[in-house]
Amino acid sequence: MITINRRQWFFLGCAVLVLLVVGLLILAVAPSSRAGSSFDASPWGTQKFYAYLQQQGFQVARWQRDYNYLKGQGHVFIQISGRPMSWPPSLVEWLAQGNTLVRFYWHGEPTAAPFAARLSTPQGKVLIETRRRVPFQQGDRSLLKDDHGSIVYLREATSPQTHGQRILGVYPWLVANVYGGDPPLANFAVVAEILQNVVTPGATIYFDEWLHGYRQRTPEDVVRETVPETLFDYFSRTPWLAVGVQFSLLLLFLLWQQSQRFGPPLLEKEPVASNSAAYIAALAGVLERAQQRHFVLEQLQHRFRYDLANQLGLAANPHHLPRDSELIQAWQTTTGRSPQHLQDLLSIPHSIDDSQLLKWLEQAGSALQALKRAV
Repeated sequence: MITINRRQWFFLGCAVLVLLVVGLLILAVAPSSRAGSSFDASPWGTQKFYAYLQQQGFQVARWQRDYNYLKGQGHVFIQISGRPMSWPPSLVEWLAQGNTLVRFYWHGEPTAAPFAARLSTPQGKVLIETRRRVPFQQGDRSLLKDDHGSIVYLREATSPQTHGQRILGVYPWLVANVYGGDPPLANFAVVAEILQNVVTPGATIYFDEWLHGYRQRTPEDVVRETVPETLFDYFSRTPWLAVGVQFSLLLLFLLWQQSQRFGPPLLEKEPVASNSAAYIAALAGVLERAQQRHFVLEQLQHRFRYDLANQLGLAANPHHLPRDSELIQAWQTTTGRSPQHLQDLLSIPHSIDDSQLLKWLEQAGSALQALKRAV
């Protein structure tokens, strides 16, 4: 059984406290699940970009229902999130009807590009804070790029059965509030120009708020939300970063704790050799191989007689024991039991095997226990 002393409890408590503090710091610093929402006024939100599009004369709205309710053609659907996103079948079907998806999320490959890059555009300087880029490939049209690859690109549908027109960005926070300061960068203006080229006159630019948890739900929506549609959808709702960091810290603490010595070293005890036990074990082995059960029984009966005489008060002496008749009579008088039982234990049979020898030992022990209780 593993025991934990006070010092170990102290270190374990400190480790749990550190895990809690680190978890709270991650929750406070890292973008939340609502980062990218047009309702979010934090540096990671897009509230300023939503207001900017309104000022530029775009027809914008916030989408807060299930994708099954999307209708019409020529609209633009904006999704912004720092978390993985799936492709719901209802959204894919709506895009294939002649609508455009604008999705800014982490993807692409790390390159040699500087982490903070200021790109020159006709609208001004655009700040990008990521090394991720998508390699140039046939069928894609770069809308914002540098020498290392595409940052925002347009990917046309390859067939009516696939996704509709898609505008994808490798940096989720391209139009975050942090880039709408004073003086503002050109991030908002560049993305607004991209939207101007794809939206149909009179159509709506929808900001996906259903993705961020702002939902106008029907009873059917409630059931669909509580039950993940796919395994990927289930895992996407789990805060794996916080879980992974806390598990790693706990693992490091356990590795460190197991490598430390709490208290003085314990010396290994030397086994104490017993000459008497070794002699008895050796003699028992010799007698067993020689099949000397009668000899063993004689020695046991001699000891049994001595124990009987000693408990009956007959001045027992190992070399001058009372006669069996005296022992039987005294035992019967003291215990009140039949003398035949004791007579069988004191007699030597013509032949005896191992099971009979064990049975004799058990009966002799019972007789001594009965005498001990009667005395």
